[in-house]
Amino acid sequence: MMKNMASSGLTQGLVSALEQKKPWMLGSLAREFNVTERDVALALPEGMCALTSGENFVKVWEGLGAWEKAAFIVQHEGHVMEISCRIPAGSMGHGFYNLRSGEALGGHLRADAVSDIVFLSMPFMGLESHSVQFFHAGGSVAFAVYAGRENRRIIPSVKASFLNMRRALTGL
Repeated sequence: MMKNMASSGLTQGLVSALEQKKPWMLGSLAREFNVTERDVALALPEGMCALTSGENFVKVWEGLGAWEKAAFIVQHEGHVMEISCRIPAGSMGHGFYNLRSGEALGGHLRADAVSDIVFLSMPFMGLESHSVQFFHAGGSVAFAVYAGRENRRIIPSVKASFLNMRRALTGL
């Protein structure tokens, strides 16, 4: 991914921030540098971010459904909502991607409102972390799905699935 001069300066700032091992997420970094979450993701050091179009929503969601454990996270006005579960299957209908009912995670997602999807490999508090971030057109994260952990470590099969899906959809 090519970086322009402005994002090069942002990249250097992000490298310094990430060395602090604070609980950085895209949102907190975006506030720190006064840019969008998408700007942060795209300016991360090489290997940390791989971008695909929101048009791949259904493919990505179906891939997430194969993970044995995940954490679905929504941040809103300083609140962080997290549901640890298997990602349920769904189907398109009435303008929404409707999640199968009866699961821990349910609801109706606006797949057409997802402009970009980022495969993010960014440490969290010094721990390895992999997630799939779903972005609105304005550059903010709508929601994210993080690779599941056991004993503070990413589950190996989930990590392999993440890397395979990233490679298949982004070439990285």
